[in-house]
Amino acid sequence: MRENAATKARRYLTEGRVVVTHVSQGRVDASIRGDGIIHLATFRTGCWSCTCEVRTDQCSHLIALRLCTAPDLPAGGR
Repeated sequence: MRENAATKARRYLTEGRVVVTHVSQGRVDASIRGDGIIHLATFRTGCWSCTCEVRTDQCSHLIALRLCTAPDLPAGGR
């Protein structure tokens, strides 16, 4: 059975795959070890972005980053 993005994001958190590397006002950077590669996930000036192939703010990497840094901040950036 294939995991959905939210389930995969929670697994990344519980397995310690999310490493937040920078936090300042209006900016968060993290490296997230996905299945086989490390992706860079960021939040800057109101936009979420990730280097993975999904190219939306609903990828498992960005969901994981939101869960550990801004659980009440909605998706909506690139």
